[in-house]
Amino acid sequence: MLQNTIQRIKTATASTEIRSKKIYIICNKDHAHIIEKQTENETVQIITEPKGRDSAPAICIASLLGTKDDFTFILPCDHVFDDNAFSKCCIKAIDVLYFNRAIVTFGIKPTHPETGYGYIKYDSINNDTLEFFEKPSIEFAEKYLKEGNYLWNAGVFAFQNGNMIECFSLYAPDILEICDEIMELVDKNTHSIINLPDAFTKSRAISVDYAIMEPLTRKLYKSNIMPMTIRYNGYWNDIGSFAALYDELASTRDPYQDRAEDSVDGIGNVKRGDVMLYNTRGCYVDSEEGLVAAVGVQDLIIVNSGDAVLVCNKSHAQDVKKIVDRLKREGREESAFHKKVFRPWGWYKNVEGGDSDGFKIKRIAVYPGKRLSLQSHNKRAEHWVIVRGKAKVQVGEEFIIMEKDQHVYIPILALHRIENIGDDLMEFTETQVGDYLGEDDIVRYEDDFGRA
Repeated sequence: MLQNTIQRIKTATASTEIRSKKIYIICNKDHAHIIEKQTENETVQIITEPKGRDSAPAICIASLLGTKDDFTFILPCDHVFDDNAFSKCCIKAIDVLYFNRAIVTFGIKPTHPETGYGYIKYDSINNDTLEFFEKPSIEFAEKYLKEGNYLWNAGVFAFQNGNMIECFSLYAPDILEICDEIMELVDKNTHSIINLPDAFTKSRAISVDYAIMEPLTRKLYKSNIMPMTIRYNGYWNDIGSFAALYDELASTRDPYQDRAEDSVDGIGNVKRGDVMLYNTRGCYVDSEEGLVAAVGVQDLIIVNSGDAVLVCNKSHAQDVKKIVDRLKREGREESAFHKKVFRPWGWYKNVEGGDSDGFKIKRIAVYPGKRLSLQSHNKRAEHWVIVRGKAKVQVGEEFIIMEKDQHVYIPILALHRIENIGDDLMEFTETQVGDYLGEDDIVRYEDDFGRA
């Protein structure tokens, strides 16, 4: 979907009315290496946040990246659009911005009462934005649908940078002050990843809807900047829930969709992974690990991620967040960690054992030409067995070339490192033994990715 969003931008900017200077992707620092790999054939600039602070601080940073006269479009990467219809809306937005001091939003005509989306009340004649509403109750969602002058908030914004900066100075000056200071510290012209400093975490965590759009529509301060809404008339889906994901995968309209991993049967089931169904209809069943079987059920979402198993009715898909909130309150590691964890050099997967179990077994994969940091551990020893590819291993001052079915022991406190020196993915198993096996028991001395 990230790659589809980039293609969407290219489609929109291929018109004579729009010329794109640069595509920026703002993300959490832990995801930068994944995005870098997914966009290695694209010309993009990645900006990382040390900690997510919601959309307002990110959009403030975006408005400070170019000149005050530049036009900026904000796009979420987890939405599905009709690219041609989207391009037409972008052209309309540019026309509006040329003749108005405005913050433009894209609105979607509701097709049903939805409690998972924000709403925009607008004047369809003048395109004026009248009011923003956060996710409503079902009663209000039904009311908005009936009245007809409400649109779903697509999370797409267009503005001239100077106008958005002025809005922040009026409605969220504390965020602007922090972002101004941060942008003085970074090199905006670098071709590498821009890592925002830790000072970014001092900003309030707040959405742009709350911080800017709501006070702007209520005209809390005198300003000649107008909130305006353009109605988008094409296909749209916000993949923000498993129910929305089911709807998208069950459809046949998406030209980007690769159905090699997806199986859509004739009775409304979407299956991914090792799945068996009997007398089952309208279900989304996804298994990343192991067999999942469903018998005699209907309209369910069943997901086995390897970390946990989710079973819920499609009509309650938005309530998954309540389980996530509970996991966080109870300090469960499932809210923060997956068994499979991606790193700049590759990935690892916990196979067995926990931080305090006395042992842990991992499956680790390293991309060609990549290597882990030079490190040591204070509380654990490790045993590595190469299962695929060719590796160069350092233990202390010794360097060893290893291939499939060869192994090495790494004592506690020993300096060590592994590098993939082959042309294909290199994999090895790691058995850890010790009183404590947490990821924070790593002392790094050298690292190719700036983590030492």
